[in-house]
Amino acid sequence: MNDDLLMNIHVDDIEKRLFVSRPKENKSGAFSPCNMSPDDIDYEMSQGKDKRILEICGMNQESLEYFVDKYGQTYESLYFFKCQLISDFSPLAKLKNLKAVRIYWNIRSGGLWDMSENESLTHLVISDSKIITRNLKLLKTGKNLKYVKLMGGMFEKYPLNDLLVFENMPSLESLSLYDIKLGDRNTAFLKTLPKLTEFNFDAGMFTTEEIAYMCARYPHIHGRALCAYNEADATLNDVRVCGYRKPGLDLPAGQKRLDKYVAAFNALVEKYKTEELE
Repeated sequence: MNDDLLMNIHVDDIEKRLFVSRPKENKSGAFSPCNMSPDDIDYEMSQGKDKRILEICGMNQESLEYFVDKYGQTYESLYFFKCQLISDFSPLAKLKNLKAVRIYWNIRSGGLWDMSENESLTHLVISDSKIITRNLKLLKTGKNLKYVKLMGGMFEKYPLNDLLVFENMPSLESLSLYDIKLGDRNTAFLKTLPKLTEFNFDAGMFTTEEIAYMCARYPHIHGRALCAYNEADATLNDVRVCGYRKPGLDLPAGQKRLDKYVAAFNALVEKYKTEELE
């Protein structure tokens, strides 16, 4: 599953981007690129904005509430880009057609909102929003969520106490965790997710043994790091061996080392499969 509902907006798609285009004094400093007012929204919306999908930049709490009440009912996908001044996303609960929400870089909101009324909501992506990441208790109100992606900061891994916040989500098919620092790495939550087929995470988030156990216990779940190794960042090594403190390797120079890691990983998977059957 991919997040096309949330990402398919190009910088040239002006009709899909809601931002303050008129010259305006920026009084909000480092908090936001602008401080969008209701009047700004009326002006920008009069320019023929898309009625289904929008990337919104610089919105504050007042303008969020105004936008939702006056224009929000037709929207299926909303991407809040650098809307640091929004402190409460609960107005989104009013949007019955909403299928996808992405929040990038928010510093004021204390958490998610009650999503029980957003019955169409299937996609949720949160990134660079530390306070929200620390408070995901309302995540389970999104009973129809299929795709959840949680990312930490560009230069900092955000803490997450445990994985129980994802437990018993009946519709969840894909879960991705990047730049997240886990406290408790217990993965028993996976057995409570009947539809999950994809679990992505940083290659060093779990130990090799923990990854091998997941592969053995949940063979129907796949992911970029649910394996012995994967392709590393192009600016670093050719491949990254999966597991906490495991190395990156360049090929073909590191092929023999890689073969040993792969063999050891496969042996662990077989061991855990056998133990599961006993």
